[in-house]
Amino acid sequence: MGDDGIFIEVRNVSKEFNGKQALKNVSLEIRELESLGLLGKSGSGKSVLLRMLRGTEEYAPDSGEVIYRVAMCPSCSWIEGPSRVGTPCKKCGTEYEYREVNFWKDKPMRRLLKGAIAIMLQRSFALYSDESVVWNVLEALDRAGYPKSRRMKRVYELLDAVKMLHRVNFPDTRDLSGGEKQRMVLARQLALEPILLLADEPTGTLDHETAGVVHRALVNSTKGGTTLLVTSHWPYVIRDLTEKAAWLDNGEIIEYGDTPKVVGDFEREVGDIEREEFKKFGEPKIRVEGLKKYYYSASRGVVKAVDDVSFVVYENEIFGIVGHSGAGKTSLMRIVSHLDPGTGGGAWVRSGDRWIEASKADLDTFIGPGGQIMGGTTEWKSHFVGVLHQEYSLIPGLTVWENLTSGIGINLPEDLARMKVEFMLKGVGFSDAEIEEILPKTHLELSVGERQRILIAQVLMKEPEIAVLDEPTGTMDPVTKKYVAETILKARENLGITFVIVTHDLDFAKKVCDRIAYMKGGKITKIEDLRVS
Repeated sequence: MGDDGIFIEVRNVSKEFNGKQALKNVSLEIRELESLGLLGKSGSGKSVLLRMLRGTEEYAPDSGEVIYRVAMCPSCSWIEGPSRVGTPCKKCGTEYEYREVNFWKDKPMRRLLKGAIAIMLQRSFALYSDESVVWNVLEALDRAGYPKSRRMKRVYELLDAVKMLHRVNFPDTRDLSGGEKQRMVLARQLALEPILLLADEPTGTLDHETAGVVHRALVNSTKGGTTLLVTSHWPYVIRDLTEKAAWLDNGEIIEYGDTPKVVGDFEREVGDIEREEFKKFGEPKIRVEGLKKYYYSASRGVVKAVDDVSFVVYENEIFGIVGHSGAGKTSLMRIVSHLDPGTGGGAWVRSGDRWIEASKADLDTFIGPGGQIMGGTTEWKSHFVGVLHQEYSLIPGLTVWENLTSGIGINLPEDLARMKVEFMLKGVGFSDAEIEEILPKTHLELSVGERQRILIAQVLMKEPEIAVLDEPTGTMDPVTKKYVAETILKARENLGITFVIVTHDLDFAKKVCDRIAYMKGGKITKIEDLRVS
């Protein structure tokens, strides 16, 4: 039987493609439940090694061996990590036996093992794009033979694990963001209960903020339950995701050890290759071009509330619109939120790969995500843009629980509704103990800061892709403003939501926003990038 927790042993493997040596006598040991990073520049051999461990036929080693040490059920052939040897099989109850598998020499066992190995690839979204978030996870559970009576509860558990419960009612996965699609792929892979998860540049095409959300989902959902192997050429990815790291160059392992040491040595040798990556935004999410909102006032004549305004808001950004009363900021965002039409130019919101014109006067026959007919402004807004108006308050007489569920038309079985409510409240920064304390309270029993945080959670319960917060701090004292700022930052960190903050409070905006658009007289006078050091 294997010792020291060694799960996979790579013994002097070499691989050549078209006369070029991709791997040269590579040896490596991977421990069960370990998170290991393969770090190296493009062409270093890290992806070749990952696919060799996956069992992809064209990546069979030219020489050397790959050994898997596993626990296998002799009755139903279910496979687990070696620490499960001698325990009852989770599928049929027979005691697991130890197997040492020469992966590329034992074809029948390789076929079985491949069924216990999951993989995530860079922007290869293995989703049923015209089906819902829930259906995609249910389908994976069905393939895994998960008991039907427990499947829906398991769907919620998996979506919770990958930080996607805020999209549980989303009808069409093609309208998810890139980071959300990667988290959905992760949920589907975890549904298969893999003993090894391979992630090949899983966030290579995502912006830094979105990548961070995916990284946290990967770490939290695999730690203590699945062995994780990650490849990347970005040092921060390996630093975020792994405990051990191997630095590859020209098909050889240069260094292996604790991640901080290996990554530090790599950075000193290769140089700072990620400076711009930290400042990179995601793809455009809101696009405004030459937008105008003119109307006639008997006392003032033609009023130019929004006067030829253009800007872009990026996915997962916190974008501020700042100006004094009458500057035009609320008029601008009412158009973007499809509460008012524009009178010239246009405003568009991106959902998945489609751009929807928000500045149209009428969307009563709007075709929504998945091709369904959506019934006008309210339904459009709930799916794409959620708005927290400054005059909004919690529904009097209802508890926090009711305000987040039946009070806003969300009807789910109680255990599933509770999972979503707790997920959303954690997402805006409440602890487990605080959640237990506030759920039975009414608005009169809450502080001003607690009410505002719950109102933000209430907006997010409806699963918008963009959250617009209109004067979210009002006349709050500095301490309460600090709590609201932390709430917005936590929600972006935990959920990956795009926020637009409309406010007259410049100090507050500077605490939470990535960029700020300054408005005066219906025009944007300047856009300040606060992420530029």
